Amino acid sequence: MAKNKAETHLSLDTVESYRKKFNQEPRYKLAMNAVTRNALREIALNRDVLNSTNWNFTYEIETAEATDQARASTCWLFANLNWLRTLTQKKINVKQFEFSENFMLFYDKLEKSNYFLENMIDLRDRDWTDREFYHLMNDPVQEGGEWHMTVNLVEKYGIVPKEIMPDTFNRTESRYINEILMYKLREGALHLRDMHRRGKSVSELRQEKKRIMEIAYRILAIGFGVPPQKFSWSYRDEDKKYHQEIDITPIQFYQKYVGLKCADMYCLLSAPLADLPMGKAYTIKYFNNMPDGHKIHYLNVPIDLIKQTALKVLKKGEACMFGCEVRYMSHSKEGILADDLYDYGLLFDTTFGMNKAERVESLHVRCTHAMVLTGVELVNKKPVTWRIENSWGDKVGKKGTFIMSDEWFDEYVFDLIVHKKYLTETILRQFKQKPVELPPWHPLG
Repeated sequence: MAKNKAETHLSLDTVESYRKKFNQEPRYKLAMNAVTRNALREIALNRDVLNSTNWNFTYEIETAEATDQARASTCWLFANLNWLRTLTQKKINVKQFEFSENFMLFYDKLEKSNYFLENMIDLRDRDWTDREFYHLMNDPVQEGGEWHMTVNLVEKYGIVPKEIMPDTFNRTESRYINEILMYKLREGALHLRDMHRRGKSVSELRQEKKRIMEIAYRILAIGFGVPPQKFSWSYRDEDKKYHQEIDITPIQFYQKYVGLKCADMYCLLSAPLADLPMGKAYTIKYFNNMPDGHKIHYLNVPIDLIKQTALKVLKKGEACMFGCEVRYMSHSKEGILADDLYDYGLLFDTTFGMNKAERVESLHVRCTHAMVLTGVELVNKKPVTWRIENSWGDKVGKKGTFIMSDEWFDEYVFDLIVHKKYLTETILRQFKQKPVELPPWHPLG
């Protein structure tokens, strides 16, 4: 059917009618005057929510000083290490402790470089416009991740205290080293494809990959430093008792001072999408950092089950990790996450009525951030607010601590990672399903 230009084009008369209607409404002009000169979120901030926020919690886990991921998109790694340190703190009886994110990030980028090049070898016959090839080439070493990637790293390389491999400029400002690394990886990928076109074998391609990986290691070592193979470390516990380790390896340190059996951790997902039935398991293609590493394994369950499980964990005096969409209805400085935090409808004289599934399907939201649940406030035995340990430093929230309303939990939380001891036999049986593989561009990735 031919298109009617009068219907498809935005005419000048129509634009003029919009202008007249806008100028006829004094409150629109008042809103324009305010928003054009000030931060939108400060103007729309719901004062009632701000004034009524209660920072007391029925169950609360004491946490160490706030960590700071700075300008790196590595919240998943910080959340995982923040949670792991709660185990170490109990083991060694200290209040302050932090693992080296710099150590972990070095190996994560090294492994993701190898993973990218391996995928390029696997996709050597794909056209450059192929969607999977494009997805990988667009972000060869993604900074995002999930719990399974941390598992891959600690099982292979171990873990070290922060003072053993402290932060570097490139840990906190990773975009610059990323640009150099990704240039060489993209260049290497094109070289491998050219070798394939010239008839070289897969074995020869993998030999060339080793040469490219040597350069990747060099770039990372110059940017982050060379991780230690052994180190000595000492500390004094809360009882003032002195402890010392001499020439311990990162793997030995993990085994002794964390001691978690990673296979005992499970990831509950809550994505109310029509094509993702509840009670089914899912994974995401290419969402990994090692070719033969653990894969993400979600079980889709109702959000109420995730909240009930989190409550079980907190009541036992333990923390747990979760993933969410943090860009909306959140105020970093105040440290508040609440579904009614901003009066956008009042300010713009419209409605914002999409539900959680519609926001995901329209690509408005996705799982963008990971944090640690460390407390909950109950009223009549039901949660009303949740305490969160974030990784944005101590200048936001209450020295890095955030508070989340129960309604925000419903709308913006996507997954929860917990020990199997908190899951029912039914849930554990459902986890044994072969997961459905979702495409790498899925919003849950």
